Amino acid sequence: MGSDARRLRVAFLGLGRMGTPMARHVRDAGHDLTVWNRTPGKADALAAAGATVADTPAAAAAGRDVVVLMLADPEAVEQVLLGPDGVASGAEPDTLVVDASTIGPDASRRMADRLREHRLRYVDAPVYGSVGPATAGTLGVLAGGAEADVAAARPLLELWGDPEQVRHVGPVGAGSAAKLVRNLSLGLALAGIGDALRLAATLDLPADVVDELMAAGPLGAAFPGVREILASGPPETAGFTVDMLTKDLRLCLAVEPRLPLVDAARRVGEEAHATGHGQDDTRTLPVWQRDAS
Repeated sequence: MGSDARRLRVAFLGLGRMGTPMARHVRDAGHDLTVWNRTPGKADALAAAGATVADTPAAAAAGRDVVVLMLADPEAVEQVLLGPDGVASGAEPDTLVVDASTIGPDASRRMADRLREHRLRYVDAPVYGSVGPATAGTLGVLAGGAEADVAAARPLLELWGDPEQVRHVGPVGAGSAAKLVRNLSLGLALAGIGDALRLAATLDLPADVVDELMAAGPLGAAFPGVREILASGPPETAGFTVDMLTKDLRLCLAVEPRLPLVDAARRVGEEAHATGHGQDDTRTLPVWQRDAS
């Protein structure tokens, strides 16, 4: 880390729905921020707030204490870290890479091994929550890595999440593993609500009865978000898309194929994508499932 632990030199790579508010927290906390995004225009707002915009991941990583990634999938992470003009070709030895993406434990361990060849450190720290918590800085964070590396990353992790929800869950790969287990439960809950809504519609149950039963039942923790969609319609901007959840379910099945309910939930997500709903908020998935022909 830099000599002044209160002001880190940070590169943030990936400025999507989640990455942009997370990077803004880094800048608002007074850290020296450089950003990169495959689509450069997404960096404009952060540039106006004082961030430096780099042309490549290598340029963004040069001279930084910490490089943060918030990218879509394992392929994107590998390209940005190890591809031409990637982080590994620009970062100085001992730079800490904090991967907030959800890429699965095998990919996380592979990235850590490859980066170690370049004398770089790696923490997998996927976050859970949607755009609202990302903006508020109340995400959950599940960190995997060496104790010293997670401790070094913690000043940033606690900008994104409630300190009580920032957990060191084990060695490299453990953060990604924990995130998959969590999102597996989300996928199953949403698909289960969708099946329940479809059966209730087939049986012509009154909406208020269905609402009461679902809210009080085993899927009640996931139901309030769906209830909001039922009452008000889908949000203009998705907090967490159907496509991203479906990607996470595929990652679960890549680790353990013997998950028949996860496979069924994956198919629901892929069917929603095929009908043009992949970029919808995940909370809309049960409603789509209820109404799908």
